Amino acid sequence: MSLQFDKVVPQVEKMGAALADRNDTVAEQTQLAGHQLMELNDLDAIWDQIMVARRNDAGFRGAAPFDEPINEAIPKPECPARATILAADGSQIYPDPHGAALYWLTNIGVFLYPHGEESLPDIITEPQLFYEDKDVREQDGRLIATAAINARRAVYEMQVLARETMRCRDLPRPLVAMYDGPLLSLLMGKEVTNAGELTLSYHEALDIMHNAGAGLLGYVDRPKSTFVVNTIFLMSLDPDQVKRGNLQTAGPFEGLTDRDLYQWILGPGDRSGLMIQQSPQNKAYREVNDDHEIVFFYMNVASPQQEPYLARVEVPMWVARDKALVGALQAILYAQCQITDRYPYALTRADEVAVVHAHEKRALDEMIGIELLRNRQALELSHKLSSKTLVRRERRQHQGV
Repeated sequence: MSLQFDKVVPQVEKMGAALADRNDTVAEQTQLAGHQLMELNDLDAIWDQIMVARRNDAGFRGAAPFDEPINEAIPKPECPARATILAADGSQIYPDPHGAALYWLTNIGVFLYPHGEESLPDIITEPQLFYEDKDVREQDGRLIATAAINARRAVYEMQVLARETMRCRDLPRPLVAMYDGPLLSLLMGKEVTNAGELTLSYHEALDIMHNAGAGLLGYVDRPKSTFVVNTIFLMSLDPDQVKRGNLQTAGPFEGLTDRDLYQWILGPGDRSGLMIQQSPQNKAYREVNDDHEIVFFYMNVASPQQEPYLARVEVPMWVARDKALVGALQAILYAQCQITDRYPYALTRADEVAVVHAHEKRALDEMIGIELLRNRQALELSHKLSSKTLVRRERRQHQGV
């Protein structure tokens, strides 16, 4: 046994005490922040303070109200009798420099759920294998970064979802397109060399779903975001205090999340008002197309017998402007989360069809090895990989000499 639990036990006990202290602190913060949130009834005043932050280049990262109160619960409407739900998810195999061949793979899964229909769901999967030098290495010869693969997989997910949504445009409405994760997730760092091309492809996919009349949403389970908390803190400052140095933290609310607040406001099936995330990335989305700016709300997806369980739901501006569609998404999401335990059923199934299991990767590696041999290519596993495999399979005690 490599982990000595007698050395870990004292650390676990210390961890338990620390978490208990944190919960006491959060309870006090929640009471104070919740009281201030209940006083934020003037949407124009909130926007005025946000504009001060913008003029002062204060680096504000919070929530701006769209056209609804941010401190009230909005009940779910009646669920549509019929709807077409598409959910997309993806997984990947990263390149292994110790394997027989350099490659990486993405696998995108889409689950089509005919809500209110007797027909069976449909499953679409699309694996893509990348092995050419231009795909596995950068121009300087370095192995492609995991961040670059993650960015490409995110774009592929949106492209496949858009294609299938357009294919289903004549099926019963509303047409709901679910994406696993935030829509503002396309982070293009320095490691993503084709960032511009990927960003363009991502927005083209959004255009396709807009043209199909789809209700696109990004579903974030158990969010840790602090957008509203940051707004509460911003509103507690005088205008001359709104500067970058003061907004690097949430002041007395540091460590508090929006979920801590809204779990006391939202009943089962309720959502918060629509809000716009204030960030450079969302500004960039708006500059590409103002219909692509991302709006979000929090929602309690728990049943009446359960403790509150919050998700953050992101939608593009074209959805936010259609209140009937927003209400339909809210009701459909809640119905989906009652099929599986507090998580949309369609996204659960999309994950099942997209994930590449360890035994499937082994089978793919064997298939690649056989094909290399068939083409008279030598197989050369690294000694590091070989020794690890041997030790893990047949661990035995060293007997000495």
